[in-house]
Amino acid sequence: MNSPFLAQNIKHGILISTLIFILPFSLTSNATSQVDKHSDSRVAVKENSSIATNKAIEHGDETEHKDEHTNDHGEEHGDEHSEEGHIAISAEMIKTVDITSLTATSGEIKQRLTLYGTSTTEPSAVSQVRARFPGIITLLSANVGDKVEKGQLIAEIESNNSLMRYSIHSAISGVITQRNANPGELANEQVLLTIEDHQKLWLELQVFATQQSKIAIGQSVRISMENQVTDSVISQILPSRNDSPFSIARVALDNSQSKWSIGSLLVGSVVINKLAVPLIIDNSAIQVMEGKQVIFVKNEQGFEVRVISLGLSDGQFSQVLSGLKKNEIYAVKNSYLLKAELEKSSAEHHH
Repeated sequence: MNSPFLAQNIKHGILISTLIFILPFSLTSNATSQVDKHSDSRVAVKENSSIATNKAIEHGDETEHKDEHTNDHGEEHGDEHSEEGHIAISAEMIKTVDITSLTATSGEIKQRLTLYGTSTTEPSAVSQVRARFPGIITLLSANVGDKVEKGQLIAEIESNNSLMRYSIHSAISGVITQRNANPGELANEQVLLTIEDHQKLWLELQVFATQQSKIAIGQSVRISMENQVTDSVISQILPSRNDSPFSIARVALDNSQSKWSIGSLLVGSVVINKLAVPLIIDNSAIQVMEGKQVIFVKNEQGFEVRVISLGLSDGQFSQVLSGLKKNEIYAVKNSYLLKAELEKSSAEHHH
């Protein structure tokens, strides 16, 4: 058996063994797989080189060994760089780690004006409970913080005139916010209980004189406080009160999920102008790598990193000038996971 044939069989054996022990992976970038591939290839080349060199010395075939080493190393090196910046990930894994995507489209960049205000109850959603006739309180069943339903029995009074008891029922559904009496005390004209319905609140935004020309009924408002965000519209504009330097823009605030508290300082971002642009991107998709703004665009194997150039922005969306085309799909929610994987692969490659 001649040396080229032996070297070739040994090389094929090493490659087959290498393929048998390759483990499947779920979230691994092509950059990482190429580093591993390059590393395995160099091991195989090194072993083959040693065998081929020894045989070449014995049989004078050193030239063939050099050509084989050069071709194998050159091909592997070229493949590695062609896949740089790609992350291979299955559709199942994308769903598991909750990476969501959007299709790049045209849209609007909204010019916003930031206002500040506090949340308050709707006047019609407050009920102050009093006795109809003076008498002794024999029952007061609700305490501060209790929830009551409309029509629920909340108190009983023994009338001073007839000495007969009469009942008091809640006029609205809501929460007891004040209790000013107890059983055995005299009910006269004082407020016994205060009930407030907090499911619908108002945000009262302060609009100063220099801002009033930009604010109008019907404008969209994004309401926020820390990590809580909701959208509404300006329903009313009230004039200044008590010689205050501002008017009030009232915005309905849905609190059916009890996420907002009375008297909280909230931010209202009011849309005062809109500008149509050819291509926009959700700002949640933007990541920064090596000082550059990047996004991750969907491809057949998973995602690829793209450097993008941005124009106008309204805090939620940004105009895309380059790096993305219309109808391409890009990662939005949890795109930072793709960034982390790519940075991990790059670090392993440099080691």
